[in-house]
Amino acid sequence: MERRLGADDALSLRVGADTLPVMNRWFWALDAAVVVSFAVIGREDHGFVSDVWDYLRVAAPFLVALAASILATRAWRHPVDIRTGLALAIGTLVLGMLLRRFVWDNGTAPTFIAVTAAYLLAGMVGWRLVAAGIRRIVQQRRPVTS
Repeated sequence: MERRLGADDALSLRVGADTLPVMNRWFWALDAAVVVSFAVIGREDHGFVSDVWDYLRVAAPFLVALAASILATRAWRHPVDIRTGLALAIGTLVLGMLLRRFVWDNGTAPTFIAVTAAYLLAGMVGWRLVAAGIRRIVQQRRPVTS
């Protein structure tokens, strides 16, 4: 028997044997938003005059690295798992820096690597921690049925 959800169940599409949290379906968009926001904030923080192409040029190696990391880790299997976020952040950082340096021919100063690592870890693991907290709250509020 399937039950339709109300406002309290905003994270779930259906309740039953095949519960599918929205985050599971759109995890890649949230991770991509972390990467793009890093590029935008970085360019703005340094006072560069930028257009969309400048932001995409900065984000591109990391977006490619994110896609490769999603495929390599099969992130769609457990997309909201904290370990998945950690693996994607590390893969995006390492491959993104290699692509930035050797394909895009841009700098990879140690401070840039450190700031990128902190931002990607905070963003990609952070939204998963928030999702886990919300899921826990929703599960605690859901009545137990036997």
